[in-house]
Formats: sequence, structure tokens, C-alpha cells
Amino acid sequence: MNKRSILVIEDDTGIQAVTKFSLEMDNHWQVVTANNGTEGVFQASNMNPDVILLDLVLPDISGRELLRKLQTERTTSNIPIVLFTAKSIEGEVLRIKSSNVIGLISKPFDCLTLSSQILDFLAHREQFADNTINELVSGSDEQLKLRD
Repeated sequence: MNKRSILVIEDDTGIQAVTKFSLEMDNHWQVVTANNGTEGVFQASNMNPDVILLDLVLPDISGRELLRKLQTERTTSNIPIVLFTAKSIEGEVLRIKSSNVIGLISKPFDCLTLSSQILDFLAHREQFADNTINELVSGSDEQLKLRD
């Protein structure tokens, strides 16, 4: 089985360890961790993971700023991101508009379903992209001109 790569950007070492353990136990993931935003951007650029699990509250950079940085870097701009956040800041998450953000997982989270939640987010993103491509391919030339 081919494992997907995931970068977990989380400053709390306890949450980071539990997250890493639960993802590796599922056997779908190769997990790399970063303790802060600066390390996260470096790791994302070097490894080009299949997905990033991003804590929005980090010691060195705000979640918004880190999202902006990941979206503007050529090497990281297409990596899907799942936000990983405490319930107290979910309202803030609703104001974040990003084409890379494919889901939200609230802390505390369920260790047993973490992997399947992320896989579901990825599947729906890919399904949405496939449907959009199929619509464009199956549309008439006149429809394609209108969509441009």
C-alpha cells in the first residue's frame, strides 16, 4: 500500500505526539512534524506533503499569516490544508477563505477517526475537482466559451 505523506504543524508536543501516533497506527500515513510555522514552511517546501494538518495558534506566526505564506510560495501553493484548532477559535476559521483549506478538525479530536476524517476531506476535494473537470470536458464549445 502506498502511504500518503502528511505534515503536522503543531506546537504542543503532547498533541503532536498523539496525532502522529494515531495517524501512523492507521498505516495510511508517513508523518512529519513541525513545532512552529517557520519549521512548517521549511518542511512543506522540502517534502511537498500530500496534505498539511495545521494548528492555527502557533508561537511564531499567526495561522492567517502562515496560510498566506503557504499559498504564495511556489512549492507549497497547491498543498491541501486541514485546519486543526481549538473550538474557541472556530469563528475565526469561518472568516478564513482559502482554496487550499479542505477541512477543519476541532480539538479535542477523536484519535480513532482522525485518519479517516483527513482521507474523507481529500477524497471530497479530489471528487469536486474531478466533477469540475468532467463538466468542462463534457460541455459544448458554446458552454466552454461562456465559462471563460
